[in-house]
Amino acid sequence: MKDQKNNIKVGFTTGDMNGVGPEILLNSLQNTELLSLCTPVIYGPIKNLNYTLSHMGYDIAFNKINSTEQCQEGKINVVDSFKNPPEISFGVLNKEMGVAAFDSIKKGVKDLKEGKIDVLVTLPINKEATHSDSFRFMGHTDYIDSEIEGGSTMMMVSNDLRVALLTEHIPVSKVTDSITVDLVINKAQALNQTLMRDFQIEQPKTAILAIDPHVGDGGVIAENDKKLILPAVKKLQDSGVLVYGPFSADSFFGSEEYKKYDLIIAAYHDQGLIPFKTLSFGMGVNYTSGLDKIRTSPDHGTAYSIAGKGVASTDSFLSSIYLAIDVFRRRKIYDEFSKNKLETPQ
Repeated sequence: MKDQKNNIKVGFTTGDMNGVGPEILLNSLQNTELLSLCTPVIYGPIKNLNYTLSHMGYDIAFNKINSTEQCQEGKINVVDSFKNPPEISFGVLNKEMGVAAFDSIKKGVKDLKEGKIDVLVTLPINKEATHSDSFRFMGHTDYIDSEIEGGSTMMMVSNDLRVALLTEHIPVSKVTDSITVDLVINKAQALNQTLMRDFQIEQPKTAILAIDPHVGDGGVIAENDKKLILPAVKKLQDSGVLVYGPFSADSFFGSEEYKKYDLIIAAYHDQGLIPFKTLSFGMGVNYTSGLDKIRTSPDHGTAYSIAGKGVASTDSFLSSIYLAIDVFRRRKIYDEFSKNKLETPQ
């Protein structure tokens, strides 16, 4: 057997198993080429996975293990410590299934944190089903950020577009009060480092979208961009970070201005994700940047309306796996280069 230390271990959470998560996971793992790229480790109840296999007619063999240390290369490993998991009922919101989804996340994040897996790919959860006294987070990213060192930023990634957010899952009414000059500077600097380390872009160019329509129209609408974005852009440019803006969001994507930049930073969730999903839906990846560990997920939700029907596309999920593996490899190269550069006498 090949040395497992050289094989990338990819952890998979099962997400809400009443959604499309299990079927796109198992459908993807039917491709045996994936096993040459990585060692899969699924955190979930094997009973429910077998139910999905039978329902979908997939032909996959699992290697049931008690801990990640027992995983074997060339096999689809399942860490199953789930007692009495709820029965799958495709398309139905079930709070017990939400609890199981959180258990899967906890186990995967714990192993990621402890270095037992190299990267983590999470499948979609239903926030209403998962939210409880134990899980008061807005989603995966907030929970992972609370457990793993670093400061996370949500970044959506496709082949020719990357979009990051200054503010994430908050009401629109709270957006402006949540943005400060320091927030813009800190986010842009961290994202600039992500582009260099995780995406191998030597001199990244970043565009920042305006908070207000038409960049506030010189103060006629508002002065948020003048007071918050412009000073941050100037300080960033003075420090050598190639950041430009603010740009009026309404025409930025339709005019294809976005193609001139390696990253676009949006002020709030829908400002960035509506154009991203319009241009890249089904092929995009949700990448949690800024952490010292690697986590990706597909760009869609549980899709209850089509769960269990065998029509859910695997494209975004597969892209999530490939991106996680690519970033893991790029980081090793970047960190080794940086280490050698520091050790080489000038």
